[in-house]
Amino acid sequence: MDIEDPNLETAPKRGRPPSPALEVTDLKGFKFFERVKGLFSTLHGCAAHPNRKLFFDEYATAVLFYFYNPAITSLNDLRQATDFEKVQKALGLRRMSQGSMSESVRVFDPALVAKVFEERAASAAKRACDPRLKDLRQVLTVVDGTLLRALPRMAWAVWLGDRERGVRAHVHFEVVKQTAVRVYLTPGSGAENECLKTHLEPGRLYVFDRGFRDFDLYQKIVQADSSFVARLGDNAVYEVLEEKPLTPEAKTAGVISDRIVRLGGRQVRKKFDRPVRLVEVYVPQKALRGLGYPVKQVNPKTKTYREPAGQAMIVPIATDRLDLPADVIALAYLHRQKVELFFRFLKTVLGCRHLLSDSIEGISVQVYCALIATLLLAEYTGLAPSKKTFMLTALYLQGWVQDHELVRVIAKLKEQTVSKKA
Repeated sequence: MDIEDPNLETAPKRGRPPSPALEVTDLKGFKFFERVKGLFSTLHGCAAHPNRKLFFDEYATAVLFYFYNPAITSLNDLRQATDFEKVQKALGLRRMSQGSMSESVRVFDPALVAKVFEERAASAAKRACDPRLKDLRQVLTVVDGTLLRALPRMAWAVWLGDRERGVRAHVHFEVVKQTAVRVYLTPGSGAENECLKTHLEPGRLYVFDRGFRDFDLYQKIVQADSSFVARLGDNAVYEVLEEKPLTPEAKTAGVISDRIVRLGGRQVRKKFDRPVRLVEVYVPQKALRGLGYPVKQVNPKTKTYREPAGQAMIVPIATDRLDLPADVIALAYLHRQKVELFFRFLKTVLGCRHLLSDSIEGISVQVYCALIATLLLAEYTGLAPSKKTFMLTALYLQGWVQDHELVRVIAKLKEQTVSKKA
């Protein structure tokens, strides 16, 4: 005979306590979404079925609503938000069930959301930038990838081993617009240089780090009527053809050498055999704030590591644009950090570290909606997306900031941006 423990009901339960139920008063920003009605109208007929009541445009609008409401932290919270009449009326949605939201994304085509994002990005306004970048005759485009950590049950996303899983986002970031214009998602093991080879476009000046060191890639970029600015490894092999004098502007930019070289040895030149400009830039030691970042392993196979943050180094930069001044080449590569800041904004501010779906289709929809959210934020404020502009917009949508206060702060931020770029 079982004996009941009288203290069982009062004993503390293990695990995380359940989150409180979502209330309609927790949700804000409905007037902001008056501006985006019809944005996903082209998605409505995707995977139409007489037994399916959840349409693609409704799901995409709900995900977009998720990014502007910090009170919504999971797919279950998002589903619960659709129970409220105010949400349904403001967003043009119907009540969604958990099963429909989880299963429907496997039949929706993420390429349709990607098309909406790319069309929106193509019309994005240009931002204030260094005047030296306006005469490049090519679109300065930074290419890099970032890893979105996946759950252990997502077997298709295996990256380094059975315990490491992730989704890799391959991003093409336009510096002048300060926004991504192309994004391609693959399992975490997807090679960044191979993805770039597949999606090359003419008329671009691609900027990338030494992780893209691939002479076949350099050749394909040139054949696509584009150019590259690439960081080489410290052990790069080359033959010096010409030593160029340093201008005062180059010395000010930290350039210590400017040469015309031919990269690689005999085997390499079968893939890429043309002179390039090799500019070496000295980066002085920088005092760290706080404890700094730990030294991370880049590749477990080659056992290569990143340099400790803040230490002095010499950065070798190669480009096929022989006509560019050395200081402009250094400046173009310096803007590679813009995409790193963009990754941090997506992950930490918009919350893309938390994936709402287990499938590649659902994750793709979430990422593309996050990118659309950044474009809407830039259109709404007239500034590049940042934590400050997001906070300001969120407070305004919640009613804590008045119209005249929003206009005043945005004008001040624009003045600060222009003064920095002048």
